Amino acid sequence: MRYTSPQLRYREVMVNFIRSVGEYEQLRRTTIHLAVYMLDAFMDNHNISDNRLNLVALTCVLLAAKIEENEPSVPSLSKLNELVQNQYPIADFTVLEVLLLKFFNWNLIIPTTATFVEFWLLYIVDSSDFGGTLSEFQFHQRRTRAIELALEFLDITLTDIKMTNVRPSLLSAACVACARSCVPVLAVWNETMHEMTGFPWEEVESLTRELMDWRAMLITKETASRKRRPLDSGFMSHFDESFEEDEDGSDGVLSIDCDSDDSDDDGETASYSKVKRTKY
Repeated sequence: MRYTSPQLRYREVMVNFIRSVGEYEQLRRTTIHLAVYMLDAFMDNHNISDNRLNLVALTCVLLAAKIEENEPSVPSLSKLNELVQNQYPIADFTVLEVLLLKFFNWNLIIPTTATFVEFWLLYIVDSSDFGGTLSEFQFHQRRTRAIELALEFLDITLTDIKMTNVRPSLLSAACVACARSCVPVLAVWNETMHEMTGFPWEEVESLTRELMDWRAMLITKETASRKRRPLDSGFMSHFDESFEEDEDGSDGVLSIDCDSDDSDDDGETASYSKVKRTKY
């Protein structure tokens, strides 16, 4: 990403909206992360009018769910539309779904940070990390806490827009390192972690510190209130379509050029950019 999306100012709101939909529909973490990835890529290449942002976010959730969830867990179009008070014709979801599939060249099997973290949680700590001095019960407590912390840091990665250009495998390694440092263990990054992730501590350290700083900042803002409006279904939406017009009098559909960006050679994608930005 080049951080030139016309909708960049709405990103935090839309990410929180996707999170809320995921919680309400009880979707997997991998679904939420894939949906946010799709949203970031699509927003970075399109001019989306304000009143279509909810539609784009919900369609990203729908497509991500079709990839990551078992079929019974995939929310229906009508159910998703109910979350925004049936704001859109159902046909609009179908049209946008096809548009998104074409945009991604029908390739949505994309590993995200959540994909790697959920695998590495199996090996996040072992008894040797504590010098072999803990009882089985104490070790279980420490391991459970380490997993909770890793998932907390995983959630934080969605908050910082700069994280979108970090390789998911490296970002997930930093989440594991953060969790291990908070437990704590004898060594935050040992040979086992190096072999498991493929990253030496020198590559993980700066990103680990950045995530730790983000967590500290977010903790201080925990009591900050956010505007939410209730929907008939009881779902709380973070997105208010009544945005003010820009100073130039436009309706929020901007035109900004975007340079292309290459993806990683190994198939692991940190960003997705195209040359031409189109309106939607």
